Amino acid sequence: MFKILSVSLISAAVALAAIPQQASAGGRGIALGVGLGLGAAALMHSAHKSRRASQRRAIARRRAAQRHAAARRKALARKRQAAYARKAAIAKKKKQARVAAIAAKKRQAAKRAAIAKQRQLARQAEATRQNEQELVANVELPGKKPATKTFNVAEADIEEDYELDTYSTSDEPVQKLDCKRFIPSAGLTITVPCGN
Repeated sequence: MFKILSVSLISAAVALAAIPQQASAGGRGIALGVGLGLGAAALMHSAHKSRRASQRRAIARRRAAQRHAAARRKALARKRQAAYARKAAIAKKKKQARVAAIAAKKRQAAKRAAIAKQRQLARQAEATRQNEQELVANVELPGKKPATKTFNVAEADIEEDYELDTYSTSDEPVQKLDCKRFIPSAGLTITVPCGN
């Protein structure tokens, strides 16, 4: 603004200085002086227009640079976001793989434990079955003869005056067969002598 004002003052001063010199030429100098003033004003107006145009171009360049910088920042932010999303997806897949591996290990361990438990139960059942078979084999049932060894004894070896008492006349208590024993694998309750 001050430049325009100073240029206009200078042109006015030049025009006024030219008036006295041209006045002796029959009045044509006034026209020339006014013409110079108007020419200087037109010159100043065109300079002002070109300066405003250059300012507009500079403003347009700055705005374009700002838009370009903003677009670059947005593109960089999108790239960063995409990279972050890729990293997050990879981390998620790795975590899922770790969880799946841990779950598979737990399933295998549970399977092994179940197999070991089944084997142990089978061994216990076999041991129980064998124990029950031994118990059943050792039990004397009323209709069953006990397993006894027989000896071949010649009749000559036996003394003839020896008599066998088949009936006991003493007051000794006789073993009772009223003790009961339950065999779980067979689901039976058997009567056995109480002393055994």
